[in-house]
Amino acid sequence: MRTFFCKLIVSFGVLINLFACGKDNYDAPESALNGQVTYQGKPIGVRGSNQSVYLQLWQDGYQLRSPVNVYLTQDGSFSTKLFDGTYKLVTTSGNGPWISSGDTLLVQVKGNTRVDFQVKPYYTLDNIVYRIEGNMLKASFDVQTIDATRPIDFAMLMVNDTKFVDLGQYSYKIEKSDVTSSHVELELDMKDILTKSSAVYARVGLKINGITEALYDSSPQKLK
Repeated sequence: MRTFFCKLIVSFGVLINLFACGKDNYDAPESALNGQVTYQGKPIGVRGSNQSVYLQLWQDGYQLRSPVNVYLTQDGSFSTKLFDGTYKLVTTSGNGPWISSGDTLLVQVKGNTRVDFQVKPYYTLDNIVYRIEGNMLKASFDVQTIDATRPIDFAMLMVNDTKFVDLGQYSYKIEKSDVTSSHVELELDMKDILTKSSAVYARVGLKINGITEALYDSSPQKLK
């Protein structure tokens, strides 16, 4: 009987030669679990570089029980290969720009399976607009407050020469700390990156007080 630990090693292709799974030559998992972190049907934008934001996947009933981190992309989506079975998908405290509630989603994987994982963010970003005027990038968006227990540290506008744009990867950034209304406008001089780079992407976001991971536009805007 294969253990979940053995299954996870095979699933993610990590240290596969360092764990003795026996002589049964188990097949690699073929079922795909795909999904997205959402709020009221809309994706939650997160940091997509450096595997920073993740959910955890658990399976009960095995001798060696340990979670697997399921990392999110910039638009909150995720994908992993698994064996068929029943799994628990959970959030971890302080990871992600949403209220840590310990919610658990029970997922029955049988073949390719898709799920949406619902969270409650502190804020959402709506009506995001980017426009270039000369060398200036102007961005505006509306902030909807879902839970006001944590204030906003600052709003930000960033650009980068790759499609990954966040607080870990950017070429230029401007912050606005006095976010006192539900509408935010930001301007960034991006003459250098427009001149030097063949591609330019922009993204807005909010840094929430006491939360490591910021909230972002779920889709960076390609400007060039």
